[in-house]
Amino acid sequence: MKLTVISDKGTPMVVVTKIARKDDTIEIVGQLMGAWPTKMYITTEEFGGFLRAVLSVSVISYLIRYPFYYLKMKLKREKPPAH
Repeated sequence: MKLTVISDKGTPMVVVTKIARKDDTIEIVGQLMGAWPTKMYITTEEFGGFLRAVLSVSVISYLIRYPFYYLKMKLKREKPPAH
């Protein structure tokens, strides 16, 4: 897996290569700003906050609209250049 989180200028800030359970935490493995390998953890105490963030109205709204955003992106890439 590869998930890239970019800044408002399009610069990669975090590249996530793995998300898995490790003991009683969620381990996120990747690179910060394309240079520093990192392992980040979501603890049992913080997992509720993570779920609230992921299950927020705005994220669920994005999830519902995602197929349309994806198709729009794909169609935009396939357009032949104008002459």
